[in-house]
Amino acid sequence: MWVNMWLDNFFELLYSKGGKKIKEAYELKNQKMPEFLYKYKSIDELGHTFDLLENDLIFLSNANNLNDLYEGEIFYDNKELLYNRFKSYVLPYFMTITKFNHDQKEQIKNSENPYLETMKLIYETDSTINPEISFNEFNDNLSNFFLDISDDTYKKRNDASKENTYLTCFSENHDIKLMWAHYTDYNKGICIKYNIKDHENLMHICYPIKYEDGYDYTEELSNFKEHMFKLAFDPYLKKETDWSYEKEWRILFNHEIFLRSALKIGENYFLKLPKPSAIYLGKRIDSENKRKIFDICKKREISLYQMEKDTCEAKLYEIEILKYSEKNFEDKMFIVESIKNKAYKSLIHNYFYYPILRMEDIEKRFSKIIDSFNNLTDDEIQFFLDELLFKNNIFPVLYPYYSNVLLFLIKLYDNKSFNHITTSDGLSIEKNLEKWIGYCISNFYNKKIVRYMIFFEKLFMRFYNRYVILSDKEKESYERELFNYKLKNKYVKMIEEDIAGESKLIHPFTNKDYKELIRNNILDNIQRVLDLFYINGKFDEESCYEEYLKLKLMVAKIEHNTELHYQEIFLNSESHYIFDYDNLFNKSYDIQLEKSGLALTINKHDLQLVSNEDKALFENLGKINYKQQISNFIFECCDELNLNYKKNIEINVDKKYFNPKTNPYTILD
Repeated sequence: MWVNMWLDNFFELLYSKGGKKIKEAYELKNQKMPEFLYKYKSIDELGHTFDLLENDLIFLSNANNLNDLYEGEIFYDNKELLYNRFKSYVLPYFMTITKFNHDQKEQIKNSENPYLETMKLIYETDSTINPEISFNEFNDNLSNFFLDISDDTYKKRNDASKENTYLTCFSENHDIKLMWAHYTDYNKGICIKYNIKDHENLMHICYPIKYEDGYDYTEELSNFKEHMFKLAFDPYLKKETDWSYEKEWRILFNHEIFLRSALKIGENYFLKLPKPSAIYLGKRIDSENKRKIFDICKKREISLYQMEKDTCEAKLYEIEILKYSEKNFEDKMFIVESIKNKAYKSLIHNYFYYPILRMEDIEKRFSKIIDSFNNLTDDEIQFFLDELLFKNNIFPVLYPYYSNVLLFLIKLYDNKSFNHITTSDGLSIEKNLEKWIGYCISNFYNKKIVRYMIFFEKLFMRFYNRYVILSDKEKESYERELFNYKLKNKYVKMIEEDIAGESKLIHPFTNKDYKELIRNNILDNIQRVLDLFYINGKFDEESCYEEYLKLKLMVAKIEHNTELHYQEIFLNSESHYIFDYDNLFNKSYDIQLEKSGLALTINKHDLQLVSNEDKALFENLGKINYKQQISNFIFECCDELNLNYKKNIEINVDKKYFNPKTNPYTILD
């Protein structure tokens, strides 16, 4: 039996009078929450499980569809509830309108059961009551009438609560035999390991289950206003002791407002979770499903284990298939284990791909990486540097964390402790930094390729704006025509929401999580364009321009074919969503330049590594009309290097450019 003494204390604090101790309750819960929680799951025939694993989504079940018939039920003694509510709410008003005399009123007030005493006095004093009917019959008939009304009221309230409650369940362990039998299609499915504790927004809505028998809410319903919070949560956080083997925690959404933070796809709700720490395969998993999950884990650097039966004891154990660090990325051992295992994707993503962090926060992260080098061999450090500096095949301006790599190299060079290490091309830390500072300077001249990417990005955004309203068959048709690109995205659909009792359509681009899924698709397709037309450091502009024109025609076609349907949909929507063809890619590019400039101006002593060739480029940069932040960086660096430069020459650029070939975005194309 799952017994945790702290649970009693937690629930007492959670339901404290006036909510005065809720903060203490959450502090206790967060302290006791396990480092990892486990989701047991079957694999559906349509392959949705793999799709959800790729996108870090989990299905939210409605409370009406859970396997426990009593899930969310509010149990109470209807007769006792009638007596209690009569005494608290009906009697005070009744005393002001009744014709009972003073003695009769006192008789009611002083009785053990005011309801029964009132019924007796009504029976004895009301001349309209048939005297042939006994008191018991009179009382039973009237009480049953009130009880039916009361039952119906609470049933409707309970049904409405369950209708608006969605949740997903986890366990404290991954090796519970009954869980594998009940929730993974008899060991044919998987168990997913999650670190919820390090994600504050998820930890806040994740609760432990308390197992006890015979729970009753008569007292709480008798004082509904005082116990409203408890009645909203408690029925979903208690289960009978028969279920205690599950050792359950659950993420709970019990109000329509909270559900808005979830993803709604069709009639279903999904929750965005952190990337799994590990996946455990059931003993009887199908070989094809095993292969697909292996590929996902390999690609995403997720540890993978196979569950097996112990031949000596009646228990399960796991065999390692793929091993990656399962620690929180802020733990120094996450860095050490990732580098030792040559698993760099998660490490680089978590430490370098953060353009919105403050400079001091980024520097702290890099100090942690450099400090972890003390636990690594020179060869292991070299492998990591090679991955960081050479993995991306394209020029650094399109490297998604270029400015952070530059800052990391500056910190590593200034640290001096590891300057004896070279990358596989024989370059020292100093020479690599010199090269990357040169990249920073030359990046200002790469606006031509970036401009093409901006135009492609706008086309992809226009495409997805209409893709959302297509039928599945129409989507497949366009996906076949545009086979060069990865356009299929089942989550890009119109969202139907109930707004003020009326069904309204909402554009998915208005939702942060949906927009992120679409943005990832767009950036993948921009990368595809680069793979096609930027090869071995050379940009095939003519072929790229031809591809741009083809894609432009296709987007114009989809817009023409869907215009009437598009207008019709938005006439029935909350509002006509003005689609903003903003350029994510260009914003990212400018942020890279600004961050790179900031890194160099803060560390001006490293500008002495600038080559003579790059100094000449710097002098010319003063002639280009850049935005103020970038111009200031150029002027500061030129002054530091005692270079001659001419401040920006104003040029007029039409911001509403329509052709990447003919519109002058910079004067140095």
